[in-house]
Amino acid sequence: MHANDPVFRMGITEPTAIDPYKAQEGEGILVCKALFTGLLALDEDGAPIPATARSWESDPTATTWTFTLRAGTVFSNGEPVTAHSFVRGWARALDPEANTETAYHLAGVRSFTAVDDTTLVVELTEPDVQFDLKTLQPIFSPVPECAGPALNPQYNDLPVGNGPFKMAGPWEHGVAIRLERNDLWAGPAPEVREVHIDILDAVTGLDDEYARFLAGDYDYARIPPARTAGAAALDGFLEQEGAGLFYLIPFCHQAPMDSLDARRALSAAIDRQGLIDTYFQGRRSAAHSLLSPWFGKAHTPLAELSADAPDSGSDSGWSVFDPARARAAALRAGLGPGSRVEFAYNTGAGHDDWVKALARGLEEVLGWRIELLRTDARGLVDHRTSIAAAGFCRAGWACDYPTPDNMLFPLLHSSCTAPDAEGTAHGDNEGRYVNPEFDALVARARASTDPAERADAWRRADRTAMADLALIPLWYRTDQRVHAADRITGLRIDFDGNPTLTTVKARKTTR
Repeated sequence: MHANDPVFRMGITEPTAIDPYKAQEGEGILVCKALFTGLLALDEDGAPIPATARSWESDPTATTWTFTLRAGTVFSNGEPVTAHSFVRGWARALDPEANTETAYHLAGVRSFTAVDDTTLVVELTEPDVQFDLKTLQPIFSPVPECAGPALNPQYNDLPVGNGPFKMAGPWEHGVAIRLERNDLWAGPAPEVREVHIDILDAVTGLDDEYARFLAGDYDYARIPPARTAGAAALDGFLEQEGAGLFYLIPFCHQAPMDSLDARRALSAAIDRQGLIDTYFQGRRSAAHSLLSPWFGKAHTPLAELSADAPDSGSDSGWSVFDPARARAAALRAGLGPGSRVEFAYNTGAGHDDWVKALARGLEEVLGWRIELLRTDARGLVDHRTSIAAAGFCRAGWACDYPTPDNMLFPLLHSSCTAPDAEGTAHGDNEGRYVNPEFDALVARARASTDPAERADAWRRADRTAMADLALIPLWYRTDQRVHAADRITGLRIDFDGNPTLTTVKARKTTR
């Protein structure tokens, strides 16, 4: 991007969707949030600020929420944005025919009503003192009348929104997405006039993205783990701790991971720090909790969370590398040397090297025969939601909103495993973990108006899940990116790990 060419160029892999009813992974959320502005936004520190809503409040029970909208905002086609636009968007996302996997964000919403053009009232089935933060997920976006039903291919590929950018033409699947500045947006006008997003091959995309950045084709890129050391030496290197986690999902619904001792053996046999040092140049923090230390920030007080490892040998110490303890647990689980265990993962996102090393480590420590199931991102989703999934798989989670609820509820609450008649899971609790004590702690945290009491409930829920090893944490999310510092300034990494397109400016040159 240059002052005389205000076009921001970057690459991504193919999103699942860019329509808010189904936008979910980083790529889709990048485009969707460029096209749509929700009720709230986040400031640089991850604290909520007004966006389309100018104010909001709940009743004392936190079951009724009222959002008061700013007057005069419009979609890019000129249609006014009203409370009815939000009702339309939410109802569309809940259409049973859409069967969207992101509908769980609306779980617990009993009703939503446009009292008038600027007043949206939401009734919840249970208290939720942080419901306002959930509206940061794109599924809560407003949509115009032209959106039609969720399964509207024309709108799915050419959505009309109320965000800082608009589509410059239909999504060219497998090729490109082009955005242009929306001059009707209610916020400060971005300096970026156009955003050119190339869609890269799912297998080689991460390497291609970084190579094209180095060649000067892109203004911004993610970094293959093996290239981190070189990228860190560049002027445009950015690094930011995020609210997320990389982990393994043990399939708790069937052998061998239906055994707590099997899960303990798996976790204690992983040399997290060794993998971090070798494959991430030491630029990750080993995880001994499901909640990132990011949640220890002032606006989400969980001060007791720490990246420090628990004591090896304690009930909570199974995330510590301890080969002898791991072997003993494996024998108790009936998984001695030669036991066959499946390990599924997706290629094309920089995981191959460390996944293979982790598998070799398990074979060396436990004597297991690890069968690697290598697939693409879509194939991994199909595998881990299948009733036939066994063993464990690689996974990563980036929070949609800044609350522990978004980490613990969708991944581990019993209501989020929901298999259909064929046994296919339709929630993000793909390991099919069920623990009534955990569920009760989530309910307590949601209902507590006292921040300290709420934080205590989240800590207890985390510790309960860790005692069960419902998930096997590896390392916390750290976003590392590069940008063309010689050409642009003002770029930050947002909460979702994407570039802040509205703040980018061309660097002025002096003669």
